[in-house]
Amino acid sequence: MYLTKRITILLLLSVIFAAGCKKEKDETPTKTKMEGVWVVKEAHDSTGVDILSKFQNHLLPVTVFYFSSDNTVLSTAGPLTTYLVYGDSKFMQITSTINQWFNYANLTFNGGEFFVADGTPDRFALEMKLEGVGGGVTNTLAEILQLFNIEDQWLKTVVYHKFINVGVSFNETNTQMTWVWDDQTTARYNMKDQYGDYVLWGGWPINKFSKCRFVLEKKSKSLNDVTTEAYQNPPTKILIPENK
Repeated sequence: MYLTKRITILLLLSVIFAAGCKKEKDETPTKTKMEGVWVVKEAHDSTGVDILSKFQNHLLPVTVFYFSSDNTVLSTAGPLTTYLVYGDSKFMQITSTINQWFNYANLTFNGGEFFVADGTPDRFALEMKLEGVGGGVTNTLAEILQLFNIEDQWLKTVVYHKFINVGVSFNETNTQMTWVWDDQTTARYNMKDQYGDYVLWGGWPINKFSKCRFVLEKKSKSLNDVTTEAYQNPPTKILIPENK
């Protein structure tokens, strides 16, 4: 009897100890974890190929997002958004001049919004306004679209690109965030009428966006500071010799 009682106590203690050692699940809302300033550190296409250099270089040295508690997004992600929407084949047509369309060095950012359900979902919606924020040789979205042979009726100055069901996850410390555009992700592209209501933008198919994976790192600095520092200390341009 004594032995049985002792074994029972030991079993209870082991259960309590195991429960105490079990790591508590992070119940911080996904939206709360997303808020703040984030810099894109890695980018890969659906096959795992590194695509960071497609939209980031010595002239566009940083891709940074600021997510506000009121769902506002400010970013230097115009080139990234362009790549997502139009894909690699079309994007290659403008890589040599795309820096002329975005004036991030003067802290002129692209706007947008993000939407997350309550709780801890692993999917969210991201809407990015693509517009000519310029200051360079060219500064309108119309000129970008013309390079893609978009019909004249769709050459609007602002297009709202919304991606729905983008995968989102975090590391244990919530200092690294991963986004995934996959088969669950869908797109909607809109413009606005004179009343500010959404109207379908039919300039480009919504099923041709790039399937990608992005890793972002959280920063304790402001959006302005991160952007300014990146443009003051851009990476060195690497010249690759041509094959002869």
